[in-house]
Amino acid sequence: MGNNAKIEKHSIPKTLFLHITPGLINFTAILLFLPLVQHFGLASPTAGYLMIPFAMVSVQLGILLYTSKKKTKNYNIFNIMPYKNKSRTAEYLIFVVIIVAWGVLTARILEPFETNIRDSLFAFVPDNIALRNIQLAQFSKNGLIFTAILGVIFNGIIAPISEELYFRGFLLPRINLPPIGAVILNAALFSLYHFFSPWNFFSRFILMVPIYYWVMKKSDIRFSLIAHIIGNLYSSVAILIMIL
Repeated sequence: MGNNAKIEKHSIPKTLFLHITPGLINFTAILLFLPLVQHFGLASPTAGYLMIPFAMVSVQLGILLYTSKKKTKNYNIFNIMPYKNKSRTAEYLIFVVIIVAWGVLTARILEPFETNIRDSLFAFVPDNIALRNIQLAQFSKNGLIFTAILGVIFNGIIAPISEELYFRGFLLPRINLPPIGAVILNAALFSLYHFFSPWNFFSRFILMVPIYYWVMKKSDIRFSLIAHIIGNLYSSVAILIMIL
């Protein structure tokens, strides 16, 4: 790793804490933003998008900066991340084709199952949090466009960068398990970290395991970063186009 800090493995309790706590903070921030969002007549997803810069990025970047300063005596967070190899352009292009196909297949198979879980096991979750039965007609078009643009910027670009640097760049290489065990635990805990949509656990987990394994195998975080941005941007841009 050149001048990088030596990678010290985390204990399992520390691994659990560092994966799960940011998710609890994110979910708390969403709940705090919801009344404000509703007061201004905006759709509830706006609360999730506002959470990203104020909670997600603040906490995750804060941990990265603190750890970097402690381990390397400077704030260059990339010095504490080992997965920095650069693969060939052709590998990235092939990867994009494969992962898009894998994502579509996973969604098609599991979406009905997970929707049923949301509407049965998690029927107690309010509709504005579960994003269920949302009537777009009750919101102004300008408000919906504002929400959709926030989604493209924060959910489509900023969130994937923050989460990949934190979960794959920092946490994954520090899990004290054999490679496949580390990948599985990281994918499972990252899926669990999304407390605002636990019904999507299975699709996230199944989709992510091969991606994270490839990141570890190639020692290149760009693979998961590309996959994450594509997935989030697709849904965010689709919503914006639908509104426009």
